[in-house]
Amino acid sequence: MQRRNFLKNSALASLGLTALPFVSKSQTNSPLASKIKDSFTPLAPQITTPRGAIYIPAKAYNTWQQWKEYNQDITLRDFGYAKSIGLNSLRIWLSYEYWLENPKRHEQCLEMMLQAADKSGFKILLALFDSCGVDNTAEARKNKDPKTAVAVMSPGLAISRDPKRWQEPTAFVNRIMDLHGTDNRLLAIEVMNEPGLANGRLSMTRHLFKAAKEKQKSIPLSVGSLPGMENWGHFMDLGIDILQFHNNYPTALPAFKRDLAMAKEVAQVLGRPLWITEWQRLRPAGNGWNQHALPKEQLYPNFKSLASHVRDAAIGNYFWSLMVKPAYLTPQRNIGTINGLFYEDGSVFSLADARSISNNPGFNAKEKGQM
Repeated sequence: MQRRNFLKNSALASLGLTALPFVSKSQTNSPLASKIKDSFTPLAPQITTPRGAIYIPAKAYNTWQQWKEYNQDITLRDFGYAKSIGLNSLRIWLSYEYWLENPKRHEQCLEMMLQAADKSGFKILLALFDSCGVDNTAEARKNKDPKTAVAVMSPGLAISRDPKRWQEPTAFVNRIMDLHGTDNRLLAIEVMNEPGLANGRLSMTRHLFKAAKEKQKSIPLSVGSLPGMENWGHFMDLGIDILQFHNNYPTALPAFKRDLAMAKEVAQVLGRPLWITEWQRLRPAGNGWNQHALPKEQLYPNFKSLASHVRDAAIGNYFWSLMVKPAYLTPQRNIGTINGLFYEDGSVFSLADARSISNNPGFNAKEKGQM
């Protein structure tokens, strides 16, 4: 409860309202809550409680590869898998670096992907940049070694550490906002995923968010956030519309359920959605981010361990990930983590997971298990 109170008070303090008391459910219609809600009117998403997944094609190890190798037939196939389990949204990153290399093709491929999403009945949570991954070098972008090929941050450290260069990715923000600022195939635009304080990531993200806000028309803006309020609280003063938090590997179910309840309360108090945009499985032996050894069975997907609780919370959610893949980030890759639900042939890692996510005990597909 102490942690929950701290998180909620941190969220309120981010609006410049300090020394605030704990806000309970019964207080969400109080004068304090009204003051918070009235301070800014966020743009509402077309779907307030999306049911989604992160989508990176099975053979792409990073987003540069995803867009360089874009294939519409594969996209339509994979979107069909998502539709079969009742999803209505997907969270997808663009690649600023690939756009620099071939802006026309990246924009054309994005349009094709949005057409596929529209055909499949999805709204896209479109992310522009990512602070997770290894530094963005040509070697890292091209790496296809299953043991070492992982996510690359975008833009790279050379840009985030040099404020004089922040205008470079700003051009990408402006272009996407010009092209898709009123595109109702988008659920929201996520300016950056998980910007931390180090290496200028947070300061740069505020700069990029301001640029997006200046161009904003009808599409809500968001920022991908770590557990708690340590990311999106830095964007309340800039007019963030949708709040996010991530908790891929909770170690205790009661604490995870409390965080889901907290998210719903904070959303009520602050008058805007708070979604869990990354979740995977319960891991009692540890979350694995410090690369300590885990029991083999906890390295594999187990969405059913959390899916019913996420559904009962009735908040927007995105599981990681639609396609079965080696872990996206280095710490999890090093311990052997596997993510995902569907194989390329339409079989699933776990039939129980697919049925739990879809809330459909009659869902049927071939169960393949371990890669």
